[in-house]
Amino acid sequence: MKYSLVLALYLAAVSSARPMEPRDAFTLQNGMDAIALNEKFAGLNKNSPCTPGQNACVDNSFAQCMGGTFTLTPCSSGEICAALPLVEAAGTSITCTTTTDRDARIKATGASSSGPSPRGVNNAAAGGKGSTNTTTSAKAASTKGSGGSGGGGGGGGNIQSSLTLDPSVLAKGFEQNGQATQAAGQVASLTSTNNFINFCATTNQPITNGQQIKTGSCNPAPMGQIPSTANMPSARFKFPKNGDIVKANTAFTVNMAISGMETGNFVNAQLNYFAAPQQLNNKGQIVGHSHIVIQQVNSDGPLDPTQFAFFLGLNAPAQGGALTAAVTKGLPAGQYKVSSINTAANHQPCLVPVAQHGSLDDAAYFTVSDNGNAAGGASNSTAPAGNGTSTATGTAAAANTSAAKNGGGKNGGGKNGKSTANGSGTKNGSSTKNGSSTKNGNGGKNGGK
Repeated sequence: MKYSLVLALYLAAVSSARPMEPRDAFTLQNGMDAIALNEKFAGLNKNSPCTPGQNACVDNSFAQCMGGTFTLTPCSSGEICAALPLVEAAGTSITCTTTTDRDARIKATGASSSGPSPRGVNNAAAGGKGSTNTTTSAKAASTKGSGGSGGGGGGGGNIQSSLTLDPSVLAKGFEQNGQATQAAGQVASLTSTNNFINFCATTNQPITNGQQIKTGSCNPAPMGQIPSTANMPSARFKFPKNGDIVKANTAFTVNMAISGMETGNFVNAQLNYFAAPQQLNNKGQIVGHSHIVIQQVNSDGPLDPTQFAFFLGLNAPAQGGALTAAVTKGLPAGQYKVSSINTAANHQPCLVPVAQHGSLDDAAYFTVSDNGNAAGGASNSTAPAGNGTSTATGTAAAANTSAAKNGGGKNGGGKNGKSTANGSGTKNGSSTKNGSSTKNGNGGKNGGK
C-alpha cells in the first residue's frame, strides 16, 4: 500500500511537470488569421485566379476552385461566408454564418483588426502559403496549408483526426424534432445537440466498422456530401426492357443507360463497407458505382431480397453513358425482374437533396423461355445476346450463379407483367399476374460485394 501511494504521487508529480501548451498560445493567432483571411476574401471575385482545391469566400458565397475558376455556393438567407477561428486547436475554418457570430468568435480570441500583425497568417484558402491551418465547412473538403490539415481538439492540429466536434460543422437544426409544424401521421425526429456523434453508443449494436454484418450493426460514419437536384443520378434499362423475351440458358448482356454520377469507383467491400461519407466529384456528382441484380418472380408479393439468380458489381466506368453486365450462362426459363443498385463508393445507397424525386434506380420485368418465344408461339424480335452493346464490365465479380432449374419448364401460359406508362400522379392500372410456376434460382453469390 505504501509503495502504491509513493508511485501515485510520483506519477502525479511527473504529469504536472509536463509542459502544456496554453490555449492562449493559438487562440489570439487564430483570431488574427481569421481577420486576415476575411480581409483577403473581400478583394476576391468569381473571376479571380485560383488553384484547384482552393477554398475561399467570394461575394458572400462559399467558393471552391474547380479547373482554375471559383464555383460559388450561396449561403442561406441572412448568412455570410467567413473565416472563423478554431476553438480547440490552431487554425481557422471557412463556413457560412452570421455577421454577429463571426464578430463574436473573433472578439473572443482577443484579436481585432487594429491589433498586432498576425504572424505567419494562413493564406492557403486564398491561394497563398501560411504556417497555420485552415479547414472548410461541411460544404467542401478540407484544405491544407503548409502546416497540414486544419486544426481540431485532440488531433494534434489535424481536424480530421480530432476527437472533438468542430463548431463549424455543428448542425443546430438537429435540435428540432419537427413537431412545431405537424402533418397527419408525422412522428417526432430524434434530436441531438452534438450531431449524434455518440448515437451508436445507445443502440446495443456492434459498430459496423467497415464490415458487412448480417445480424445488424450501427454505423457512425456521417452521410457526407449531398449533390444538387441537377446532379441526382438516374438509370434506365436498355436491355432487357419490360416485356422482353430471352432464350433460356443462353448468354445475354444486360445494358443500362446511366447519368448524373461518376461510375467506376468502389472500395474494398470487406474492409470499408459504409466506412466513409458519400463524396462528390468536381462536377458535383456522386462518386460511386452500380450493380445489377436479377431475381426470379414467383408471386405477386414482395420478393425476398436475400434471394437472387444473378448479381454483379459494375466496377468499371460507364462507356458511352451505359453500363453492361454479361450473364454468361443465361437463366432457366421463368419470369424475372432485373434491378439496378446505384451506390456511393463505399457501397451506401445514393443520397440526394430532396425528399420528392424520381427513382434513382431502374427495374424491368422480362421472360426467359425455352425457345426464346412468347407464350402462344409469337417470335421473339429482341436479340438477347449482347444487344449490340460493349462487353461486360466488372469482370472480377462472379458470373451467373443461378443453379436452380425451372420447376414448371415453360411460362405456364401466364401473362408477362409488363408495366404500362404511369400517368402522372395516377396509379398504374395494369396489374397483370405472372403465370410462372418456376422456382427462384437462388444459388448466386454476391459477386464479391
